[in-house]
Amino acid sequence: MKRTFQIFPILLLIMLSSVSSLSAQAKVKTNLDRGTDSVGELKVSLIFGTNGDVDQAGKDLKSPSKAQLVALKNLKTIKFTNYRLLGEDQQPILRSYENWANPMKSSKEILLSFQPLGNPISGHLKMDLEFWQSHEKIMKSGATLKKGKPLFIQGPAWRGGKIIIAVELMSLAKE
Repeated sequence: MKRTFQIFPILLLIMLSSVSSLSAQAKVKTNLDRGTDSVGELKVSLIFGTNGDVDQAGKDLKSPSKAQLVALKNLKTIKFTNYRLLGEDQQPILRSYENWANPMKSSKEILLSFQPLGNPISGHLKMDLEFWQSHEKIMKSGATLKKGKPLFIQGPAWRGGKIIIAVELMSLAKE
């Protein structure tokens, strides 16, 4: 009986040190995976531009935001008289992972993958952008984005107009 009581404290000590070690390992693992940290937010809008009838894109579609319309009208290479918003998606930008935006929620036809290339510097963030249509990579770009300065990508011809992809940095985490 004495032997049982002598072994019990040793077993208890081993169990407590194992639990403590597992807890410390979990903390280290959580602290090391900073790749899931958000460095900001990105909004991707899908816009239809045409000089003809905007109802060709569908009825009851909204106009893009006032800021987007002003930016579109200031473009030199993309000029249309009418614009309609087909869809948009806003996602966090994860530090070390590929992110996906799906501006047409009901469809996987048009997607944009994005990943930051480094940390934000002076309000700018260099991004790796890929435009996907019908599961095919159409375009790849290493763009530098700045809050309040959307990047417009002229997409394919569609229903008497063009698809325009607007990529906009909505926010940045503290540098």
